[in-house]
Amino acid sequence: MHLTYAICVWPIALVARLRDVETFVAIVDADGLSAAARRLGRTQPTVSRQLAALEARLGVRLLERTTRRLRLTTAGRTYYERCRDLLAMLRDADELVADMGGAVRGGLRVSMPPTYARRRVAPLLPAFFRAFPDVRLEIVLTGEQTDLMGAHFDLVVRLGALRDSTLRCRVLSRERFVLCASPGYLDRHGGPASVAALAERKCLVTETFGMRSRWLFHQGHRRSAIDVPACLVSDDLGLLHEAARAGLGLSALPEYLVADDLGTGTLVHVLPRHRMPGFRAYALLPSGRHVPRRVRVLIDFLATQLR
Repeated sequence: MHLTYAICVWPIALVARLRDVETFVAIVDADGLSAAARRLGRTQPTVSRQLAALEARLGVRLLERTTRRLRLTTAGRTYYERCRDLLAMLRDADELVADMGGAVRGGLRVSMPPTYARRRVAPLLPAFFRAFPDVRLEIVLTGEQTDLMGAHFDLVVRLGALRDSTLRCRVLSRERFVLCASPGYLDRHGGPASVAALAERKCLVTETFGMRSRWLFHQGHRRSAIDVPACLVSDDLGLLHEAARAGLGLSALPEYLVADDLGTGTLVHVLPRHRMPGFRAYALLPSGRHVPRRVRVLIDFLATQLR
C-alpha cells in the first residue's frame, strides 16, 4: 500500500517541483513578480505563493525583497544557476525530439534592433510565412545593450562589432553608413567642403557601433578621422533619423534607413566621395545548445534574402 502510494505521488511531486523551479527562474529573469507572472500566464499572487512555498520547502531564503526590486541571496544564486541549466536541458531535449518530426512549426521569440527590423526584416516576412506557415514569430524590438540570453530569446540579431565571444554567430547582412543632412539644413549652413569642415558643424551622433563622435572616412586608399561636435547623442537610430529629416544637423546613418529619403530628396548625401566604414548584422545564438530547426530555417532565410 505504501509503495503503491509512493509510486503514484512521486511523479506528481516532481511535476510540482519543476513548476516551482520554472517560477523561480522566471522571477529572476524577469526581475520581478509581476513581470514573471505575465511571462508565465499566471497571477502575481500565485507566483508569490509558489516562491514562498519553494523557500519553505528548501528552508532558505532565495530572494531578498526590497521596495524597488528583488535581489538573489548567495543560496538563491547557486540555486538559480543550477535550475536555469536544468530547464535549458529540458527545453533542448524537447526541441531535439520535436525536430525529428520533420515539419517546421512552433513559436520563435526573436530580439532585433528597431530600425533594422522595420526596414530590412519586415518586408521579407510575407515570403517567410508563405514558406513556413506553421511558424509563429514574436519579434521584440530591443536596443543594443539589452541582455541577450537572460530574456529567453531563441534568436538575437545585433549590429556592429560583437563583444561576447561565448555566443555563436552568423552574418546576416553587410551594411554601410551614409553621411546625410536635410536640404533645409544645407540651405542654411551650406554643405561641408571637406571632412575637416565637419569639426565646425552640428552633428547627430549614435552611441551604437562604437562610433560615437569620432567619424572615419575612406577616399581611395586615404583614410581620415574627425572628432565631430555632437549636438544630439542617442542610441536610437530612428530618433537621429527623424532629427536629421527635421534639419537639426548632419548624421551618419545606415543606408537602409535613409535610402528612401535620398531617393525622394528629403535627405541629401553629403561628401559622397568619402565612404564611411560599414558594419555587419549578426544572428546570435548561445553556444552549447541545440538549435531548433525552426530557428535554423529563419536564420538561413534571412541570410539568403538579406545578401
